[in-house]
Amino acid sequence: MTKTGYLHKEIISKFNILRNESLAFYTNIKIGGNADYLTVIKDQQKFIELYHICKDAHVRFLVLGHGTNVFFADEGFRGLVVINNMNGIRLLDETTIRVESGVPLSGVNRICIAESLTGFEFSSGIPGTVGGAIYGNAGAYGKNIGECLQCARVLTGDGCVKKVGNDFFQFAYRHSDLKENNCIVLEADLKFKKGDYNQILRKVREIRGIRYKKLPHWSISTAGSFFKNLKDEHGNPVPAAFYLDAVDSKQTVVGDAGVHIKHANIFYNRGHASARDVLELEKILRDRVLEKFNIELQREVMFIK
Repeated sequence: MTKTGYLHKEIISKFNILRNESLAFYTNIKIGGNADYLTVIKDQQKFIELYHICKDAHVRFLVLGHGTNVFFADEGFRGLVVINNMNGIRLLDETTIRVESGVPLSGVNRICIAESLTGFEFSSGIPGTVGGAIYGNAGAYGKNIGECLQCARVLTGDGCVKKVGNDFFQFAYRHSDLKENNCIVLEADLKFKKGDYNQILRKVREIRGIRYKKLPHWSISTAGSFFKNLKDEHGNPVPAAFYLDAVDSKQTVVGDAGVHIKHANIFYNRGHASARDVLELEKILRDRVLEKFNIELQREVMFIK
């Protein structure tokens, strides 16, 4: 495990920081050991202040939204985990929404419907926050959040706040440069187009219906699609589930981690799964696909240790 510094009692008290808090409570798949420190932050200025404190104290600083696409090591996390609850959202003009990074995607979706804004329907039913979605360039049905982002305010690794444009993120499939540059999104401006209210609502309901039919119920402890989708020799998208179905992944089990019967690319926690269970299940399925198709699947879900 990575070594980290420590926080003084005054800081722990000032920021309502918890000690040795179980991370399983903060991830949708309910897997992970204890964090040295954990707190919830709602205010940008407090967030920035705490970041500087941790930087000076050599304490690892990790931001977590709804924990829908992540699982932690059984040994836990050495450092501070900040649950991002910065949830400001407002219209800047007729087609632009300014949103803090802790806002759920569903919150943006609701405003888009209410204001007849089109371009975000793809996000319907996707869990998680704006910050996490930008970090991983979340998307569906050929669209992604990178296409909507106009500009953002980010906290850089050295603790400076700056405004950046879309090109700063170098968006690609399920990727942004945030994974490389250690910057943290504080807020973003998302740009849409005016559309027809009834058409937008119809599309949103259609997408939600599709997701409901093919995905496990929201109450099931999953981390979403586990492996990234691929492309064939012609550049056409191929779901990872296609290959996983072909190697009989459904209902494969390691300990209490299993592949859900409803979707070949979704792992779920059957009760008391460990990170070791998930990693072993991942290896088994990667090996099967590699042996049968000579294709190496890449993990989409984040594993943090």
